Amino acid sequence: MQTQSEISENVKLARRFVEGVLGGADPQAFDELVADNVWVSTGLKPDAPITSKAEYGRVLSETLGKAFSEGDMKIDELLETSDGRVVVRFTATALHSGELYGVPPTGKRVVFAEMHLLRFADGKLVENFVGGLNPLSYEMIFADYIKPLVLS
Repeated sequence: MQTQSEISENVKLARRFVEGVLGGADPQAFDELVADNVWVSTGLKPDAPITSKAEYGRVLSETLGKAFSEGDMKIDELLETSDGRVVVRFTATALHSGELYGVPPTGKRVVFAEMHLLRFADGKLVENFVGGLNPLSYEMIFADYIKPLVLS
C-alpha cells in the first residue's frame, strides 16, 4: 500500500475535487482546482459538453446544488493511469430535497454512483469524462426527463 507521500499530486487533486467539489466538503475547491477552459462530458448537461469553468459552476449549482442535500460520499476506487489521468469511482447518498429536471423533490434518500476520468494540467482540472453507474431506483426518478433525450 502506498503511503501518502508516495501518492501523486494528481491523485491528491482528484480526491480533493471529488470530496470537496462534488461532495461539498470544501467550498473553495472549485475555484482553486478547476481551469477556466475545463471540458466536461456529463449527464448533468446531456445535450453538449461543458466548455468553461463558469458554465461548469452554473450547471453544478443548478443541478446537484439545488436538488440534493444531506449528502454523504464514499470514494470506492481511485486509480492513476500511466499518463497521469485519474479514475475515480464513488457512491453518494443524498436527500432529494429540491427540483431537478422538472421533477419535484421526493423527500427520498437516493443512492447514485459515478465514475470520473480526470485530467489535470498545472494543478487544475482541464478535462472530466463522467459516467453514471446509478441504480435503477435513482434513474426512475428522472425517467420522464431522460427518456426523450435518450430516444431523440
